Amino acid sequence: MKKNLRYLIIMLAVLVVLGGGAAALLLTQPTESEEDSSSTSSTVTETVIDREDSEIASIQVKNPSASFQILPLEQETASSEEDEDSTESVQFTIDGYQNYYLDTSEVTGAATTVVGITASKNLGEQEDLEQFGLSGDSATQVTVNYTDGSSDEFTVGNEAGESSGRYILKDGVVYISSSFSGALLGTPLDFIQTEVYSVDDLVEEVTDEEGNTSENTVTDVLYHMELSGTNLEEPIVIEYDETKISTYLITQPVIAESGSNQFTEVLTALKSLTADSVAAVGRTQENLEKYGLTQPYAQIVFNMNGEDHTLAVSEKNSDGNRYLIADDKDVIYVVAADTVTSWADADLMDLRMSYVWLPNIKDVSSMTLTVDGSAEYRFDVEQVLNEEESTEDEPSYDLVVTNGDGNSVDYENYQDLYQSVLSLAVLSADKVTYNEDAPVLEVTYEYFNGSDPDTITYYAVDDQNERYAALLNGGYSGLVRRSEVTKVIEQLGAVYQNEALE
Repeated sequence: MKKNLRYLIIMLAVLVVLGGGAAALLLTQPTESEEDSSSTSSTVTETVIDREDSEIASIQVKNPSASFQILPLEQETASSEEDEDSTESVQFTIDGYQNYYLDTSEVTGAATTVVGITASKNLGEQEDLEQFGLSGDSATQVTVNYTDGSSDEFTVGNEAGESSGRYILKDGVVYISSSFSGALLGTPLDFIQTEVYSVDDLVEEVTDEEGNTSENTVTDVLYHMELSGTNLEEPIVIEYDETKISTYLITQPVIAESGSNQFTEVLTALKSLTADSVAAVGRTQENLEKYGLTQPYAQIVFNMNGEDHTLAVSEKNSDGNRYLIADDKDVIYVVAADTVTSWADADLMDLRMSYVWLPNIKDVSSMTLTVDGSAEYRFDVEQVLNEEESTEDEPSYDLVVTNGDGNSVDYENYQDLYQSVLSLAVLSADKVTYNEDAPVLEVTYEYFNGSDPDTITYYAVDDQNERYAALLNGGYSGLVRRSEVTKVIEQLGAVYQNEALE
């Protein structure tokens, strides 16, 4: 017996017992199906267009910003072992933009909405279409051509004020629909991928004691970087050099260690880049001139983790953003200025360490200081194993210092002098002229590991009495204070005689 019929019989039996008053109450109760029907009627939608994606031959879009044609790509048939039925998966592209890194899924998602339009309201025929944005230059015209030769045409207007969605005109009738993709109201550039690049992590293979291998992600390495552009007087070249404390060495236009905080920010920024939008496609001379990229404000060529990339940016536009070109991509991007400022606005002093050279005192086997090309002060250092602090894996050494005459120098006195020599800060990297034949002070470091010595030479600067030019291994490094070099020279005699510095 059906549930509803059984329920009715029970109710009739109850009526006999309870009488007419209760009967009136019960008979006026809406049934469950009546409630459902009432609720459903308030949310009924009207179908405006209902076709299959696979029927689309082309979609013509003409909006206030652009005119373009959407075409289907070659169809692929997707099937399941559990279901013998197969379905056609259709993807779409934009004609003329196939080679510009289109986001096919975005194009496909927008295209499929034009054959599945439903309306939440039917406003019927309207005389004044302009009030709905369905006539004039602000309207968007869409024509869908099907493989069977038929077509659908409709117009998209303003956003509807009284509900979500837009006004749509189809066959003389105005509807309100939210099923049409707003992406079709823009330009083909809106469908181009904005991810410019992403550098893969650097991994190393590790073998454990049992011979099993695994891969570990290690710190990113910027093997080479060259900065240039109209914002720099000279290119800046930085190379990876694991023998240096910072592991990065500036080789042009001066010789100096990098590894500054600014350089760390550059390394982080170069790992990946995503643009805000696309300004144009086609790296034509006209576009390069239009977007300020014929002579870029800043350009960087780099190799990170074995990947080569080239980026160039314009000066900031009126919105505070920059235009960017990357590698061989035939696209001009718009990027937020702060995503590239670490390298685009960097100068030499931002990227270098603020000192001429920073060899670790524990690595130096001798330090020789020569004043005015003749007076020599040599300090030799011997490593003596400290058995109490040493371990099997890592030895610890005490440093024993003697001067050039073989006399002992207290390590603390030597350390104070060493610190004074290292503390000569570079004030600028401005190019100057100086007398290369008359060095004021020369400092040479030799190392326990047998690596090549490093020599810093200081020269008086023409027309700048308060500055000395510093050269590292014959390459210009920058300007330092004359007074600080003079202070080191004055300290030499005392420390050489094993006297403590005041």
